[in-house]
Amino acid sequence: MEVFNQNNGVSVRAYKGDAMTLLAFDLKTSLRNNLAGFTIRYGIKGSTEKYYIYNRITFPDAIRTASNTPFDEKNSTLHSPIQKFNWVHVPNTNVNTQNAVFGDYNYEITPRYLVNGVLLPIDTSLTVSIEINVTPFDLKKTQIGFTRGFVSSVAYAKRFNVENNKVRPNKTDLQFDITQKADVAQRWNDTKRKYESVDYTFEEQHKWLGWQARERILDFLDEVKNDASKTLKVLAYDLNEPEIVKRFLLLASQGRLKIILDNAGEHGEHDSYENKFEALFHAQATGNSQLVRGKYNGLAHCKVFIMLNSNNEAVKVLTGSTNFSTNGLYINSNHVLIFDNKNIAERYNNLFENSFSVTKIKTLQGKEPTVLDYEFNETGMPKMTITFAPHEKVDAQRIFDRISSRITKTGNTDVLFAIMKDTSESSILTAVRTQLKNNNIYTYGITDTISKTAEDYEVFLYKPNNSRGIKVAAKGISNVLPKPFGAVAGISGYAIHHKFIVVNFKGDDPVVYCGSSNLAFNPEQKNGDNLLEIHDKDIVTAFAIEALRLVDHFHWRNNEIKADETMHLDDLAVASNRWYKAWFNSKDLKNKQRKLYIK
Repeated sequence: MEVFNQNNGVSVRAYKGDAMTLLAFDLKTSLRNNLAGFTIRYGIKGSTEKYYIYNRITFPDAIRTASNTPFDEKNSTLHSPIQKFNWVHVPNTNVNTQNAVFGDYNYEITPRYLVNGVLLPIDTSLTVSIEINVTPFDLKKTQIGFTRGFVSSVAYAKRFNVENNKVRPNKTDLQFDITQKADVAQRWNDTKRKYESVDYTFEEQHKWLGWQARERILDFLDEVKNDASKTLKVLAYDLNEPEIVKRFLLLASQGRLKIILDNAGEHGEHDSYENKFEALFHAQATGNSQLVRGKYNGLAHCKVFIMLNSNNEAVKVLTGSTNFSTNGLYINSNHVLIFDNKNIAERYNNLFENSFSVTKIKTLQGKEPTVLDYEFNETGMPKMTITFAPHEKVDAQRIFDRISSRITKTGNTDVLFAIMKDTSESSILTAVRTQLKNNNIYTYGITDTISKTAEDYEVFLYKPNNSRGIKVAAKGISNVLPKPFGAVAGISGYAIHHKFIVVNFKGDDPVVYCGSSNLAFNPEQKNGDNLLEIHDKDIVTAFAIEALRLVDHFHWRNNEIKADETMHLDDLAVASNRWYKAWFNSKDLKNKQRKLYIK
């Protein structure tokens, strides 16, 4: 879903994501000189309250003084406009309950101007109002959920203990009480006008970090739990998230759970969480509850729930990249998708049944469903193709060739991605790297850790007067940031665990490739995985916004930064180097970005 509006030469387009909004702006030529940025104000339908979006970067003291900026309001975009032509807005989350306010949002965007060192008052004749629904993604019987993936962020540091990114009390206990105290944070008390020490629980931490993916997963499990006629089948790789484990064991005790659980590598070790779960499962399971441990030829790498009704028919399925673990939900950036469709659910049920024994899981390669492409094109559902691994080499080659040729197809407008590891042998990953060097296409992406040796795998940061694509890293970067940001928590485990690629977010036949597959050629022949190819503009848009959110968050941290450096908005003092020049330079990536998002 997207909405467009314009007023007196100012244009705004808003895109609906999963519980977030992408706002894109543009101006006619006569409105560009002395542009200081954009003020963004929003209100929620049904409420008279209006709020300005917050900007952590402000103007230098001299401009704030000359502009009579109240100190307590200096971070409001009323006084510190956004110096970009796009912004991803995520609704404010209550610092205590971690609940966000959703609904129909009205955004008001106004260009602001700086003349002779003074920020001019807001000119409402240039304000563009635009209304869009801001809620969790739930369209065409499809739900999407993303983790927040921001443990290493200022936003996390403002809510929790910056020195602590632990999301469980210890490394030994599989189950624990999430309502217990996790740590102490310094939080601002607006009434007392000072910071106070506040205890917070693991539940608060989990809800904020797990964001919509956690909500979707627990809602799915609770739907099964609360209806005694329903049963659940699970394919799991990592398994240690306490609320998921608690629900699994309850269903097992009621004879309503069948599960395939990976036993490769550390998962098979005596003291692993997965072995501890297996022992508890066997101690509590009754009736039809059963558990199979296995690893296909490599890993049992799917992350899947299948809901069955009273007639033992598969009716709904959850899949994606999110492991059912505290790392998967609270440290990694991940996604889940839920399809409320019998035909899709049955395909996953077929994968489960063809894997549900020690013998079957070892011998599935080369048999149905690993040799077929399952296409869906039903009214009211997204058009998609789903494939299941492990494939024989010929099938893996066919799938990889199809995807890589789509990524490099002549005429594509954009490629956006979030990929855990892009150094594996893979024609798909090679295609992404090829497009990064293609000045005729807009490429914007993130991977977890960048190699410091191979040129193709290095970071590609923004360079002025250059339209080459951007690829940033989420790991191997500083946790001590310039003022006014301060320190943020370090990351334990992968920061980017996504495996998705968007092609033509703004072009013909938009598509996203996602799921549990690492998009690597050899693992696709060994691991139990599922790879989705979804041709649906709304779903593609949601994934595109997720990529933009992550890249924008980590991009500037990939630059050389100093702890004592003070960051300020551009004061426009040097006419030749004003921030907005790049956005209208035909040879610059920012110009390409502005034109792509607004069209």
